[in-house]
Amino acid sequence: MSNNPAVSVIVPMYNVEKYLPQCVDSLLFQTLDNIEVILVDDESPDGCGAIAEAYAKQDPRVKVVHRKNGGLGPARNSGIEVATGDFVGFVDSDDWVERDMYERLYEAAMNHEAQIVFSELKRVVHGTPMGWSNHPFCGVALRGDDEIFQLRRSFYGPLPNRLKDDPVPVSVCPNIYRRSLIEANGIKFPAIRSEDILFNAAVCRVASCVAAIDGAPYCYRKDDQESITNTFKASTIESFFVFFDALLSESQKESPNHFKECEKRVRRRVIDYSRGILIKIASSNLDCKEKRKCARKVLNSPYLLSACKAFPFWLLPPAQAVFFVVMRFRFVDVALLLASGRNSLGGN
Repeated sequence: MSNNPAVSVIVPMYNVEKYLPQCVDSLLFQTLDNIEVILVDDESPDGCGAIAEAYAKQDPRVKVVHRKNGGLGPARNSGIEVATGDFVGFVDSDDWVERDMYERLYEAAMNHEAQIVFSELKRVVHGTPMGWSNHPFCGVALRGDDEIFQLRRSFYGPLPNRLKDDPVPVSVCPNIYRRSLIEANGIKFPAIRSEDILFNAAVCRVASCVAAIDGAPYCYRKDDQESITNTFKASTIESFFVFFDALLSESQKESPNHFKECEKRVRRRVIDYSRGILIKIASSNLDCKEKRKCARKVLNSPYLLSACKAFPFWLLPPAQAVFFVVMRFRFVDVALLLASGRNSLGGN
Protein backbone atom coordinates (compact mmCIF):
# COMPACT_ATOMS: atom_id res chain seq x y z
CA MET A 1 0.00 0.00 0.00
CA SER A 2 1.20 3.49 -0.83
CA ASN A 3 1.86 5.94 1.99
CA ASN A 4 0.91 8.76 -0.35
CA PRO A 5 -2.41 10.57 -0.11
CA ALA A 6 -5.10 8.79 -2.09
CA VAL A 7 -5.95 11.91 -4.09
CA SER A 8 -4.30 15.29 -4.62
CA VAL A 9 -6.93 17.89 -5.49
CA ILE A 10 -5.54 20.83 -7.47
CA VAL A 11 -7.38 24.15 -7.24
CA PRO A 12 -6.11 27.03 -9.41
CA MET A 13 -7.15 30.41 -7.97
CA TYR A 14 -7.62 33.72 -9.71
CA ASN A 15 -9.87 36.54 -8.48
CA VAL A 16 -12.34 34.24 -6.70
CA GLU A 17 -12.00 35.15 -3.02
CA LYS A 18 -15.80 35.40 -2.81
CA TYR A 19 -16.21 31.71 -3.63
CA LEU A 20 -12.95 30.16 -2.42
CA PRO A 21 -13.94 29.23 1.17
CA GLN A 22 -16.93 27.16 0.02
CA CYS A 23 -14.70 25.38 -2.48
CA VAL A 24 -11.89 24.57 -0.04
CA ASP A 25 -14.24 23.60 2.80
CA SER A 26 -15.98 21.10 0.51
CA LEU A 27 -12.60 19.42 -0.04
CA LEU A 28 -11.39 19.42 3.55
CA PHE A 29 -14.64 17.84 4.75
CA GLN A 30 -14.60 14.98 2.27
CA THR A 31 -15.50 11.54 3.60
CA LEU A 32 -12.17 10.47 2.09
CA ASP A 33 -9.85 12.30 4.45
CA ASN A 34 -6.61 10.90 2.98
CA ILE A 35 -6.32 13.72 0.46
CA GLU A 36 -4.11 16.73 -0.07
CA VAL A 37 -5.45 20.02 -1.35
CA ILE A 38 -3.09 22.05 -3.54
CA LEU A 39 -4.14 25.69 -3.88
CA VAL A 40 -2.39 27.32 -6.83
CA ASP A 41 -2.32 31.11 -6.63
CA ASP A 42 -2.06 32.21 -10.28
CA GLU A 43 -0.92 35.69 -9.23
CA SER A 44 -4.47 36.52 -8.18
CA PRO A 45 -5.04 40.27 -7.67
CA ASP A 46 -7.43 39.75 -4.73
CA GLY A 47 -7.06 37.97 -1.39
CA CYS A 48 -6.91 34.39 -2.70
CA GLY A 49 -3.24 33.96 -1.81
CA ALA A 50 -3.76 35.09 1.78
CA ILE A 51 -6.86 32.94 2.19
CA ALA A 52 -4.92 29.93 0.90
CA GLU A 53 -2.05 30.51 3.33
CA ALA A 54 -4.53 30.74 6.20
CA TYR A 55 -5.96 27.34 5.26
CA ALA A 56 -2.44 25.86 5.06
CA LYS A 57 -1.72 27.02 8.61
CA GLN A 58 -4.92 25.39 9.87
CA ASP A 59 -4.70 22.06 8.03
CA PRO A 60 -1.48 20.16 7.12
CA ARG A 61 -3.26 18.60 4.13
CA VAL A 62 -3.22 21.98 2.36
CA LYS A 63 -0.32 23.08 0.17
CA VAL A 64 -0.03 26.50 -1.47
CA VAL A 65 1.77 27.27 -4.71
CA HIS A 66 2.33 30.90 -5.76
CA ARG A 67 3.16 31.43 -9.42
CA LYS A 68 3.23 34.13 -12.06
CA ASN A 69 -0.05 34.44 -13.91
CA GLY A 70 -0.16 31.99 -16.78
CA GLY A 71 -3.74 30.78 -17.06
CA LEU A 72 -5.70 27.74 -15.99
CA GLY A 73 -3.75 25.01 -17.78
CA PRO A 74 -0.28 26.03 -16.60
CA ALA A 75 -1.63 26.56 -13.07
CA ARG A 76 -2.92 22.99 -13.04
CA ASN A 77 0.48 21.79 -14.29
CA SER A 78 2.13 23.59 -11.36
CA GLY A 79 -0.16 21.68 -9.02
CA ILE A 80 0.68 18.34 -10.62
CA GLU A 81 4.39 19.06 -10.17
CA VAL A 82 4.07 19.19 -6.37
CA ALA A 83 1.31 16.59 -5.99
CA THR A 84 2.09 13.42 -4.03
CA GLY A 85 -1.28 11.65 -4.27
CA ASP A 86 -1.75 8.37 -6.11
CA PHE A 87 -4.46 10.15 -8.10
CA VAL A 88 -5.01 13.79 -8.98
CA GLY A 89 -8.26 15.68 -9.33
CA PHE A 90 -9.04 19.21 -10.43
CA VAL A 91 -11.58 21.65 -9.00
CA ASP A 92 -12.23 25.16 -10.28
CA SER A 93 -12.10 27.59 -7.38
CA ASP A 94 -15.61 28.99 -7.83
CA ASP A 95 -17.14 25.47 -7.70
CA TRP A 96 -17.50 22.88 -4.95
CA VAL A 97 -18.03 19.13 -4.61
CA GLU A 98 -20.32 16.81 -2.65
CA ARG A 99 -18.87 15.29 0.51
CA ASP A 100 -18.41 11.77 -0.82
CA MET A 101 -17.21 12.59 -4.32
CA TYR A 102 -13.58 11.58 -3.92
CA GLU A 103 -14.35 8.53 -1.79
CA ARG A 104 -16.66 7.23 -4.52
CA LEU A 105 -14.20 7.97 -7.32
CA TYR A 106 -11.29 6.39 -5.43
CA GLU A 107 -13.27 3.27 -4.52
CA ALA A 108 -14.22 2.81 -8.17
CA ALA A 109 -10.57 3.15 -9.17
CA MET A 110 -9.57 0.47 -6.66
CA ASN A 111 -12.43 -1.88 -7.53
CA HIS A 112 -11.77 -1.74 -11.27
CA GLU A 113 -8.01 -1.13 -11.15
CA ALA A 114 -8.81 1.90 -13.29
CA GLN A 115 -6.33 4.65 -14.06
CA ILE A 116 -9.08 7.21 -14.69
CA VAL A 117 -12.54 7.44 -13.16
CA PHE A 118 -15.14 9.78 -14.61
CA SER A 119 -18.32 11.21 -13.13
CA GLU A 120 -20.73 14.00 -14.02
CA LEU A 121 -21.22 17.60 -12.97
CA LYS A 122 -24.40 19.50 -12.27
CA ARG A 123 -24.98 23.15 -12.96
CA VAL A 124 -25.97 25.16 -9.89
CA VAL A 125 -27.49 28.57 -10.61
CA HIS A 126 -27.68 30.87 -7.58
CA GLY A 127 -27.89 27.84 -5.29
CA THR A 128 -30.44 25.90 -7.34
CA PRO A 129 -29.26 22.63 -8.92
CA MET A 130 -30.32 22.31 -12.53
CA GLY A 131 -30.96 19.15 -14.51
CA TRP A 132 -28.18 16.62 -14.89
CA SER A 133 -27.74 13.06 -16.13
CA ASN A 134 -25.47 10.16 -15.31
CA HIS A 135 -22.23 9.75 -17.20
CA PRO A 136 -22.98 7.67 -20.33
CA PHE A 137 -20.49 5.01 -19.21
CA CYS A 138 -21.43 4.95 -15.51
CA GLY A 139 -21.00 1.54 -13.90
CA VAL A 140 -18.76 0.38 -16.76
CA ALA A 141 -15.03 -0.36 -16.87
CA LEU A 142 -13.48 0.02 -20.30
CA ARG A 143 -10.25 -1.91 -20.95
CA GLY A 144 -7.89 -1.74 -23.88
CA ASP A 145 -7.67 0.85 -26.63
CA ASP A 146 -10.71 -0.19 -28.66
CA GLU A 147 -13.05 -0.13 -25.65
CA ILE A 148 -11.63 3.12 -24.28
CA PHE A 149 -12.00 4.68 -27.73
CA GLN A 150 -15.77 4.35 -27.33
CA LEU A 151 -15.45 7.08 -24.68
CA ARG A 152 -12.36 8.91 -25.92
CA ARG A 153 -13.76 9.65 -29.38
CA SER A 154 -16.29 12.05 -27.89
CA PHE A 155 -13.54 14.46 -26.88
CA TYR A 156 -12.91 15.21 -30.54
CA GLY A 157 -16.53 16.22 -31.07
CA PRO A 158 -19.92 14.69 -31.93
CA LEU A 159 -20.60 12.90 -35.17
CA PRO A 160 -23.00 14.55 -37.64
CA ASN A 161 -26.37 13.66 -36.10
CA ARG A 162 -29.53 15.14 -34.66
CA LEU A 163 -28.04 15.51 -31.18
CA LYS A 164 -27.22 19.05 -30.13
CA ASP A 165 -24.23 17.89 -28.07
CA ASP A 166 -22.34 14.69 -27.40
CA PRO A 167 -23.47 13.25 -24.05
CA VAL A 168 -19.92 12.59 -22.80
CA PRO A 169 -18.77 15.54 -20.62
CA VAL A 170 -15.38 17.00 -21.53
CA SER A 171 -14.48 18.65 -18.20
CA VAL A 172 -11.66 17.17 -16.11
CA CYS A 173 -13.23 18.43 -12.89
CA PRO A 174 -15.59 15.54 -11.96
CA ASN A 175 -12.83 12.95 -12.44
CA ILE A 176 -9.61 11.53 -10.99
CA TYR A 177 -6.49 10.48 -12.88
CA ARG A 178 -3.63 8.19 -11.86
CA ARG A 179 -0.73 10.59 -11.32
CA SER A 180 1.90 8.12 -12.52
CA LEU A 181 0.04 7.78 -15.84
CA ILE A 182 0.22 11.53 -16.40
CA GLU A 183 3.86 11.82 -15.39
CA ALA A 184 5.12 8.73 -17.23
CA ASN A 185 3.65 10.00 -20.48
CA GLY A 186 4.63 13.64 -20.04
CA ILE A 187 1.03 14.83 -20.36
CA LYS A 188 0.40 18.47 -19.54
CA PHE A 189 -2.43 20.94 -19.88
CA PRO A 190 -1.74 23.24 -22.85
CA ALA A 191 -1.89 26.98 -22.29
CA ILE A 192 -4.89 27.42 -24.59
CA ARG A 193 -8.69 27.44 -24.30
CA SER A 194 -10.61 24.13 -24.06
CA GLU A 195 -7.55 22.53 -22.48
CA ASP A 196 -9.73 19.89 -20.80
CA ILE A 197 -10.65 18.36 -24.16
CA LEU A 198 -7.02 17.99 -25.20
CA PHE A 199 -5.91 16.68 -21.81
CA ASN A 200 -8.66 14.06 -21.70
CA ALA A 201 -7.99 12.89 -25.25
CA ALA A 202 -4.27 12.52 -24.51
CA VAL A 203 -4.59 10.75 -21.16
CA CYS A 204 -7.32 8.38 -22.35
CA ARG A 205 -5.16 7.36 -25.29
CA VAL A 206 -2.45 5.96 -22.98
CA ALA A 207 -4.74 4.47 -20.30
CA SER A 208 -5.35 0.73 -20.04
CA CYS A 209 -8.57 0.97 -17.99
CA VAL A 210 -11.08 3.75 -17.37
CA ALA A 211 -14.31 3.64 -15.39
CA ALA A 212 -17.19 5.93 -14.49
CA ILE A 213 -19.57 6.27 -11.54
CA ASP A 214 -23.18 7.38 -11.49
CA GLY A 215 -24.43 10.67 -10.11
CA ALA A 216 -23.23 14.25 -10.53
CA PRO A 217 -21.19 15.00 -7.39
CA TYR A 218 -19.39 18.03 -8.86
CA CYS A 219 -21.23 21.33 -8.42
CA TYR A 220 -20.51 23.70 -11.31
CA ARG A 221 -21.40 27.25 -10.34
CA LYS A 222 -23.21 29.17 -13.08
CA ASP A 223 -24.05 32.47 -11.42
CA ASP A 224 -22.94 35.82 -12.81
CA GLN A 225 -19.20 35.38 -12.36
CA GLU A 226 -16.98 36.34 -15.27
CA SER A 227 -15.06 33.56 -17.00
CA ILE A 228 -13.12 32.88 -20.18
CA THR A 229 -16.22 31.23 -21.61
CA ASN A 230 -18.55 34.24 -21.37
CA THR A 231 -16.40 37.16 -22.51
CA PHE A 232 -15.41 38.26 -26.02
CA LYS A 233 -12.45 40.19 -27.36
CA ALA A 234 -11.02 40.31 -30.86
CA SER A 235 -8.27 37.94 -29.70
CA THR A 236 -10.93 35.38 -28.78
CA ILE A 237 -11.18 34.37 -32.44
CA GLU A 238 -7.49 33.58 -32.65
CA SER A 239 -7.68 31.58 -29.42
CA PHE A 240 -10.29 29.33 -31.02
CA PHE A 241 -8.11 28.90 -34.11
CA VAL A 242 -5.22 27.82 -31.88
CA PHE A 243 -7.52 25.26 -30.27
CA PHE A 244 -8.70 23.96 -33.66
CA ASP A 245 -5.10 23.45 -34.71
CA ALA A 246 -4.26 21.64 -31.47
CA LEU A 247 -7.31 19.37 -31.75
CA LEU A 248 -6.42 18.45 -35.33
CA SER A 249 -2.89 17.61 -34.19
CA GLU A 250 -4.23 15.51 -31.32
CA SER A 251 -6.50 13.53 -33.67
CA GLN A 252 -3.53 12.70 -35.87
CA LYS A 253 -2.00 10.76 -32.97
CA GLU A 254 -4.84 8.25 -33.15
CA SER A 255 -4.32 4.86 -34.78
CA PRO A 256 -5.35 4.39 -38.44
CA ASN A 257 -8.34 2.36 -37.22
CA HIS A 258 -9.68 5.37 -35.32
CA PHE A 259 -8.42 8.39 -37.23
CA LYS A 260 -11.20 8.61 -39.84
CA GLU A 261 -13.91 8.79 -37.20
CA CYS A 262 -11.91 11.33 -35.18
CA GLU A 263 -11.50 13.45 -38.29
CA LYS A 264 -15.29 13.55 -38.77
CA ARG A 265 -15.77 14.48 -35.15
CA VAL A 266 -13.19 17.28 -35.29
CA ARG A 267 -15.00 18.74 -38.30
CA ARG A 268 -18.24 18.83 -36.30
CA ARG A 269 -16.41 20.43 -33.36
CA VAL A 270 -14.98 23.15 -35.61
CA ILE A 271 -18.41 23.83 -37.13
CA ASP A 272 -20.13 23.93 -33.73
CA TYR A 273 -17.49 26.16 -32.17
CA SER A 274 -17.41 28.48 -35.18
CA ARG A 275 -21.13 28.96 -34.76
CA GLY A 276 -20.43 29.64 -31.10
CA ILE A 277 -17.87 32.32 -31.96
CA LEU A 278 -20.45 34.05 -34.16
CA ILE A 279 -22.90 33.97 -31.25
CA LYS A 280 -20.28 35.63 -29.05
CA ILE A 281 -19.60 38.26 -31.70
CA ALA A 282 -23.30 39.02 -32.17
CA SER A 283 -23.84 39.51 -28.43
CA SER A 284 -20.65 41.53 -27.86
CA ASN A 285 -20.32 45.28 -27.41
CA LEU A 286 -18.50 45.73 -30.71
CA ASP A 287 -19.99 48.17 -33.20
CA CYS A 288 -21.63 46.86 -36.37
CA LYS A 289 -18.55 47.39 -38.51
CA GLU A 290 -16.31 45.45 -36.11
CA LYS A 291 -18.88 42.67 -35.76
CA ARG A 292 -18.97 42.21 -39.53
CA LYS A 293 -15.16 42.24 -39.68
CA CYS A 294 -14.88 39.59 -36.96
CA ALA A 295 -17.65 37.45 -38.46
CA ARG A 296 -15.95 37.57 -41.86
CA LYS A 297 -12.72 36.37 -40.25
CA VAL A 298 -14.52 33.37 -38.77
CA LEU A 299 -16.38 32.49 -41.95
CA ASN A 300 -13.21 32.72 -44.06
CA SER A 301 -11.03 30.69 -41.70
CA PRO A 302 -9.33 27.68 -43.32
CA TYR A 303 -10.49 25.54 -40.39
CA LEU A 304 -14.16 26.22 -41.06
CA LEU A 305 -13.82 26.07 -44.84
CA SER A 306 -12.14 22.67 -44.60
CA ALA A 307 -14.66 21.35 -42.07
CA CYS A 308 -17.60 22.36 -44.25
CA LYS A 309 -16.44 20.50 -47.35
CA ALA A 310 -18.81 17.61 -48.09
CA PHE A 311 -20.17 17.79 -44.52
CA PRO A 312 -23.59 16.06 -44.27
CA PHE A 313 -25.33 19.09 -42.79
CA TRP A 314 -28.77 17.55 -43.29
CA LEU A 315 -28.00 15.20 -40.40
CA LEU A 316 -27.74 18.12 -37.96
CA PRO A 317 -30.61 19.44 -35.84
CA PRO A 318 -32.74 21.68 -38.12
CA ALA A 319 -31.66 25.03 -36.66
CA GLN A 320 -28.00 24.00 -36.81
CA ALA A 321 -28.42 22.80 -40.40
CA VAL A 322 -29.77 26.22 -41.42
CA PHE A 323 -26.90 27.93 -39.62
CA PHE A 324 -24.45 25.61 -41.37
CA VAL A 325 -25.70 26.62 -44.82
CA VAL A 326 -25.34 30.28 -43.92
CA MET A 327 -21.77 29.69 -42.72
CA ARG A 328 -20.90 27.48 -45.68
CA PHE A 329 -21.80 30.23 -48.14
CA ARG A 330 -20.34 32.96 -45.91
CA PHE A 331 -23.43 35.13 -45.61
CA VAL A 332 -22.00 37.52 -43.02
CA ASP A 333 -25.07 39.59 -42.23
CA VAL A 334 -27.42 36.59 -42.12
CA ALA A 335 -24.99 34.72 -39.87
CA LEU A 336 -24.94 37.62 -37.41
CA LEU A 337 -28.71 37.90 -37.55
CA LEU A 338 -29.13 34.21 -36.74
CA ALA A 339 -26.42 34.40 -34.08
CA SER A 340 -28.12 37.30 -32.34
CA GLY A 341 -30.95 34.95 -31.39
CA ARG A 342 -28.58 32.54 -29.64
CA ASN A 343 -26.71 33.13 -26.40
CA SER A 344 -24.43 30.16 -25.76
CA LEU A 345 -21.67 28.22 -27.42
CA GLY A 346 -23.19 25.50 -29.52
CA GLY A 347 -26.71 26.96 -29.36
CA ASN A 348 -29.61 25.29 -31.14
